[in-house]
Amino acid sequence: MLNLFRRLSLIVCLCWHVTICTAQSNVDSLITPSSLKEIVQALAADSFQGRLTGSKEAVQAAHFIADEFKKGGALPVAGNDGYFMLSRIKYGVPSPVNVVAAIPGRSKAKELVLFSAHYDHIGTTSSSLFRSGKISEKGNPEAGDEIYNGANDNASGISGLIHLARYFDKLKNNERTLLFIAFSGEELGLMGSEKMASSFDPKVIKAMINMDMIGRPLSNNRKYPYLTGSEKSNLRELLNKKLYELAPVYGKKYFGIDAFPDENLFKRSDNYPFAARGVAAHTIMTSSPNDMYYHSLNDEWETLDYLFMADVVKAIALACTGLVDGTDTPD
Repeated sequence: MLNLFRRLSLIVCLCWHVTICTAQSNVDSLITPSSLKEIVQALAADSFQGRLTGSKEAVQAAHFIADEFKKGGALPVAGNDGYFMLSRIKYGVPSPVNVVAAIPGRSKAKELVLFSAHYDHIGTTSSSLFRSGKISEKGNPEAGDEIYNGANDNASGISGLIHLARYFDKLKNNERTLLFIAFSGEELGLMGSEKMASSFDPKVIKAMINMDMIGRPLSNNRKYPYLTGSEKSNLRELLNKKLYELAPVYGKKYFGIDAFPDENLFKRSDNYPFAARGVAAHTIMTSSPNDMYYHSLNDEWETLDYLFMADVVKAIALACTGLVDGTDTPD
């Protein structure tokens, strides 16, 4: 009977869709394929009209994200308008640019760890981005489809962000203060992240984890996340070490090196304004920048792999344990 139990235990441990039997077991109950899909479906709905920065639908999306932060227990930051960091960015009209929530730290409360993703996308075929010629359709959308729903880019990242906020609020093991930031204006040139990076003393930010396009793998045999600009700090090594310590089933090198160095992805997402100021700031991605659905009308919620996405978000949660409890600090 003992040998049978051991064999069954080995089978469970080899299962790819991970069940973590550790003190971090909250990760399995709080980060699930169905709950991740629920947030992606909501943000990628037609009603948000592609979440073009400055549009009323983008404002509605910002309020949706703020409500999710509030329900998850993360707090607004003093000096903002509730969960909103406001800026004049379209026709002089104030609109919620960044949605910001915090979980206060304890012994190292003045040290910050940032988690982020952008919630804006490129609107519709009648939006200014389309008319300017910056967008060319490469998919095969249904007749009459005019909405760039942006499920992978980047409702997936926002779903991951909301789930990390829920997870760390439940765990309550953060010695450092955690900020969760949903950026707007990324598609227009990192506008929201540039504004926020300029408002911080970079020395207080110990690390930044940005998430972009984490809902689809590179291919069926390349199912892993990678860090853009992975060679620019030792953050990848720290994440892999902690993840293997807590969940060996992921292996020792689950977080890969930058898969597309020639695409200059490190400078193309919201990590860069912080990295340019000396912060160990990287974007975690799982998809190719040449993904067939990238900036396509076909980027719909049905095209995402939610089992894979759940593995990725759980891995990020566990791997960042050392960052949030203050025992890991990347160079």
